[in-house]
Amino acid sequence: MRERTENSTWHKLDNTANLFPVVSGRRSPNVYRMTAVLKETVDPALLEEAVNVTLPWFPAFGVQLKKGFFWAYFESNPARPRVFEEQEQPCRYIEPRKNRKFLFRVLYFQNRVHLEVFHALTDGMGALSFLKAVCYRYLLLRYPENFSPEQRGAVYGAEGAGDVRDGYLRNYEPAPPKTFKETKALQLRGERFPFGQAAIVNYILDTGELKQKCKGLGATVTQYFTARIAWAIYTGMLCRHAPARPLSIFVPVDLRRMFESETALNFFSNIVVALSFADGADGFEAVLEEVKRQFAQRMDKQDFQARLSYTAGSQRNILIRCTPLVLKNLILNIIYHSNNKGGTMPFSNLGVQKVEPIFAPYFESFRAMLGNSKAEPVTATACTFQQKTVLTISSALEDTSLLREIARGLSGDGLKVEIETNEVLL
Repeated sequence: MRERTENSTWHKLDNTANLFPVVSGRRSPNVYRMTAVLKETVDPALLEEAVNVTLPWFPAFGVQLKKGFFWAYFESNPARPRVFEEQEQPCRYIEPRKNRKFLFRVLYFQNRVHLEVFHALTDGMGALSFLKAVCYRYLLLRYPENFSPEQRGAVYGAEGAGDVRDGYLRNYEPAPPKTFKETKALQLRGERFPFGQAAIVNYILDTGELKQKCKGLGATVTQYFTARIAWAIYTGMLCRHAPARPLSIFVPVDLRRMFESETALNFFSNIVVALSFADGADGFEAVLEEVKRQFAQRMDKQDFQARLSYTAGSQRNILIRCTPLVLKNLILNIIYHSNNKGGTMPFSNLGVQKVEPIFAPYFESFRAMLGNSKAEPVTATACTFQQKTVLTISSALEDTSLLREIARGLSGDGLKVEIETNEVLL
C-alpha cells in the first residue's frame, strides 16, 4: 500500500477487480453474501462497534472507489460504516452514494451476521476473513466476562489482512499468446420472479454423513455437489432432454495456497465442467464420473499459471496501460457482454471453515450466497463448519423443479436433509 498524503492511502484494483465496476449495475450487481450464524441474538450496537474497531486492520475493505485518467483505484474512506437490520432481498446492488461510499454492507437478522461485498473488493475467502474478525471482536464486546484481559486486548483474524498486493501480477510469468474462450453453454431461461426477488434454499446436511457418502463414491464434496446440481438441471428443468449446448458449471478455485499468496484482494480462477449428457444420461453415477474426470484434468497448476499470465498480461501491455480509462471501460464492456455466454451457472464451495478455538462455542454455522443476474439467474454455494454443511441455491426463476430435484437427489442418496427457504414452495 502506498502513501498518498499523510492521512490517505490508496491501492490499485487487482487484475480481476478492474472488470466489476464496468459491468455492474442494479440488474447485475456482482454482490455476494457471507453469513455467520451465531448461537444467540445479535446486539446491533455492539456489532457496529465491532465493525468499526476491526475495519482499520483490513485496508482492502476501508476504501472508496476513485477514477483516474488511466486506471480506477481504491482510496481510504474516512467514514464509519453503519450496520442495519436485514429487511430487503440479499445481494442487492451496493450504491456507494447511499452507503457512505463503502463497497460492502454489514446486516444482521436475529442470530445471523451478514457481510455483503461488491466483488471488486475481494473474493469469498477474503470476505470470510473480514467477517470472522468482525465476529471475534463482537464476541469479545458482547461477553467480556468470558475472556481474560489479554484475550480482550488481542487482535484476532487479521493475519494477512494488510496484504493488498495484486496476486495476479505478482505471479505473472511471460507466456506465448493464448486465448481461453469458452464454448457457448446452455443458458437457463424461464419466467422470473419480480425484479430483485429470488427463491433461496439452504440444504443443511450432516458433514460426517456427507463425507462418508462422498468417500464411498470416490469423490470430493465439490465434485459430488457439482454432479448433483447438473443432474437436477437435467432431470428437473430439462425433463431429461439433452440440450443442444453443453451444460457448463463454473467452479471458482482459490489460488492462494497454490501460489503461496496471502493477498486480501481477489485471487482466484475457475474450472469449467461442461456436460453434454450424450453419455451421461444413463444416470447420476455416470455424470459424477465425468465430473471427476474433468476435475482431474483441469485442476492443474500449469493451466492456472497460463490463465493467470493471460489475464495479467493485458494489464502489463504498454498500449493498454496508456489507453484512457473511459476507452478501456468501453472495450471491457463490449468484450464482457459478447463473451458472457460460456457458463450455465456458478457453483462456489468455500470448503471447511475454522474459527479461533476460544470463539468456536459461539458459532452455529457459516453460509454463503451468490447474487443473481440476467446471465446467471441461478447460483449455488456451499460452506462447511463443524458438523453442518450448507448448500445454498439462489434462483430468480419461478420454476422450482431444480430445487426439488436437488432435495430428492440428496435424500435419495441416504443423506438427512434439513431445508430452509424464504417461503418458496418446493
